Amino acid sequence: MKFTIERADREDVYRDVIRIPEKYRQGIDGKIIPEGSVCKITLPTGKKVFAIIRGMRDAGVPVEKPIAKMDERLRNRLGLQVGDRVELRLKKVGTIGAFRWAWSASDPAYRAMARMALLSLTLAVLSVILAIKGVL
Repeated sequence: MKFTIERADREDVYRDVIRIPEKYRQGIDGKIIPEGSVCKITLPTGKKVFAIIRGMRDAGVPVEKPIAKMDERLRNRLGLQVGDRVELRLKKVGTIGAFRWAWSASDPAYRAMARMALLSLTLAVLSVILAIKGVL
């Protein structure tokens, strides 16, 4: 589906959030993607980003146009400008995709969390290996 690209609301800047009206948040399988899901957004050119999909803040007025609000950082990564009409393919991702999103998130709190989680996992695996070697 083709979306018209618009500027993100001020509170969404550097949050890796793309706002799309619910009726247009269809994944590649045709199902509506729930609000708050981490998705991979892909262009026909192959450029892609990971972002959180949210609904529109429209004060109860339904949005009848396929628009996608994103901040400058996401637009730059996709090579888009405000006003462009472009096909966006949305795919909800699992745990690995959510981790990839957090690893490269704009917000340093998410990045730090993902990197500390990887460090913790690495230390846990190392501890198990050393424990097994000590028993043998």
